[in-house]
Amino acid sequence: MAKQEESIFKKGYTEFDERLDSELEEEKDERRKQLLLQAPDYKLLNWMAEHGESPEELGVKLRDAGYYFLRSGAEEETEKIMTVLHKVVEGQPSLRGDILKQAGFFGCLAFKRNMPVLGRACAELILKDLRLIGADERDLVEEGYLLLKNVADTAAHTRNDEAFKKIVEAFCSHWKRGYAVITNGLTAVLADLLFVAADRRYMVALKQICRLNRNVLRHESVDPVMRQQFVLEWSRVAAQIAQRGWDAECTVLLKELCLLLGSVKDFGLIKKVMADVSVHIQMQSQWDSFKNACHMYYPYFLFYLAVLQWTLRRYDCLTHQEGILSLDTGDQESGMADRLEQKMNLFSEKETVVDMLRFLLRNGRDFTAACARLLMKDEWEIYLSWLHEGIAIAGKHEKTRRRIRKYLQMVAEYWRCTQPSRSKKQWEKMAEIMRPSEMSEEESALVDRLA
Repeated sequence: MAKQEESIFKKGYTEFDERLDSELEEEKDERRKQLLLQAPDYKLLNWMAEHGESPEELGVKLRDAGYYFLRSGAEEETEKIMTVLHKVVEGQPSLRGDILKQAGFFGCLAFKRNMPVLGRACAELILKDLRLIGADERDLVEEGYLLLKNVADTAAHTRNDEAFKKIVEAFCSHWKRGYAVITNGLTAVLADLLFVAADRRYMVALKQICRLNRNVLRHESVDPVMRQQFVLEWSRVAAQIAQRGWDAECTVLLKELCLLLGSVKDFGLIKKVMADVSVHIQMQSQWDSFKNACHMYYPYFLFYLAVLQWTLRRYDCLTHQEGILSLDTGDQESGMADRLEQKMNLFSEKETVVDMLRFLLRNGRDFTAACARLLMKDEWEIYLSWLHEGIAIAGKHEKTRRRIRKYLQMVAEYWRCTQPSRSKKQWEKMAEIMRPSEMSEEESALVDRLA
């Protein structure tokens, strides 16, 4: 049986085999000739693009030229065809929609055919097309952003790292030029690029995208609901990266997110993000450990401390202004209305600040209780671990260490005031946290009032 198999696979090369190979080569040569006949005529295309002749015919020729490049693999001629396409986009508005769709389609195929130069050029052409289309054609703009997202995703999935980074750079330049219209399509692209860059661990591209996201979401035309949805998605991406244990990428995501929240100064948004991230930290503590969760989410804790310090200072400032208004009698007739308006404004702002302070303390208390349940420990153990890890990470930064201790003391005091039956059983074990006290008498009295 073995000898029979050997005789089959070692069959001699016959005349039939030779004739068959010859016919196959002839067929390949014929296909090459046919493909060369389909090569685009650059002189004709340039002339048609410059003079605006026969737009429909030009559109067909450009589509055929794209197919030619993909079949022939002649990536070295990308600059020639792109020169024509840029002229068409600039000079013939009627063809911008067709060029947009062609660029999205050919860009994805180019990356799949291992032609990254052509793929990147198609992404840059889409961005230029979007700048020229304008805000009036909203549906076309949304479709353009979707096409750009597909091209960038294909670049990442096919491991064309440099091409993806170049697309991100081009997108950042697109925004800086001031032509971008903030739409759902734009934010969808930004959210997708954020995840892809973090998922592929493209650190340089990730930092660029985070900065771009901050610039876009700070824009006055951004809808508050759109901003809230985006930042919550941002925090979820950070949680996914934290779960993988990628410390550097998670730090960039959280740091840039906190910088955005600090610049927007929207208390409602800050509350939602803080509550969301607190849940992520709880889950991280259960998956990994409380120690590693503190290390991974340290930028968030620093932001928490900064918000607490700002609100305490603002509360003191508003209280001082109230005292001045109460002492200042002024002209009883002409100044009464102005003083009343100032008092109402101060009262409204102070209520907002007090509400934020109460949230910070309540969220810290609830976070500690949730971690204690998940880790099957008492609250005092979580407070103590939080203190030890925070001080260890802060290192030699004495000011940060004192802020951490002060915050934990305020949260613990709020816990004692709001849950006396539970905290009373554990309070004697809180001595290391509560002493030495970093709270002033006014701050201690404030915690009692907030409770």
